[in-house]
Order: sequence, then structure tokens, then C-alpha cells
Amino acid sequence: MRIRTFVISVKYLLYFIGLLWLVFFIGLFIPIDSLGILPRKISGLRGIIFSPFIHGNIPHLAANTAALLAITGFLIFLEGRKTFFIMAGTALLGGAGTWIIGRAGSYHIGASGIIYGILGYLLSAGIFRRDFKSIAVSIAVFFVYGGLVFGVLPADSFVSWESHLCGFMAGILAASFNRRKE
Repeated sequence: MRIRTFVISVKYLLYFIGLLWLVFFIGLFIPIDSLGILPRKISGLRGIIFSPFIHGNIPHLAANTAALLAITGFLIFLEGRKTFFIMAGTALLGGAGTWIIGRAGSYHIGASGIIYGILGYLLSAGIFRRDFKSIAVSIAVFFVYGGLVFGVLPADSFVSWESHLCGFMAGILAASFNRRKE
């Protein structure tokens, strides 16, 4: 990957993270929680677009910021310019899945669906592509972030494991569609 592509991709990642923080601070003055995914309700469909930008508190946003910075670095290394198309695709598909299977009566918010989408993508890219770079990234991500996989299981009633699971599955699907031609 060229340095210019890497720098541009990192710049866009920082813009995205800045937007998450801006939306959080706007949310302190304007109620925006209702823009999250509300499963199986027509009004909850808008959350597929807006939920990644909404966070419940600073620790929630800080945790997602750190995870996005770390794991998206691997995705930028592997995919370069395609990074944000992959993130958008996993966000939309994972959000739709969350709308279908999510716990009723609660809003699902946060960027963790995207984080798990990236995780699913990176862990499975090596399997689908079978090239050295993809396999090396998959192995590195497994050793560094493999424990995150347990986040797709129900553990805490305040955490949307459904968003984690759907994002993860969307990432695997995106990797399967993005395999290189042989």
C-alpha cells in the first residue's frame, strides 16, 4: 500500500471518530437516543443509519474510539481505499440484522457493530483469500483481538450482543464477497 493511501485512510478514520464525538456532545443538549435501532419497529429502521453515531456515555464512546483506532488500522493495512466501503457495508448489513433479531423495546446504539464487522472481516479474510498478507493479518488479529469474539454472546443486559453478532456476521459476509479473483 502506498503511504499516501494510508495517510488518507487514517485521516478519514480520524474524521469519522471526530464525528462520533461531535454527535455525542450534541446529544448532551438534544435527545438523540431515539435514533438508535428499535428492533422490528418501522421507526427503528432509521437507527440502521444513525445508531453507530450514538453512544450512551463517555466510557462507551471512549471504548469504541480506542477499538476503532486499533482494529481499523489492520483493515486500512489490508484494504486501503476500500476500508470505508467495507465499514459502511458491515454497518448497514449488521444494523439490518440487529433490527431483525435485536431485543424488543430497547434502543441499540453505538459503533461496536462496526467494530465487530471489522473483526469478522479481518478474521475471515485470510480464509477466503488465501494469500500471505490476508492470512498474516487474520492470524495477528486473532492473537490480539480474538477474545472479542465472546462479545457476540449474551452476557450483559446493557450491551447489544445482537449488534455485535450481526456486525460480526456482516463482516464475514463482506470478506466472502471481497475475495480476490483466482
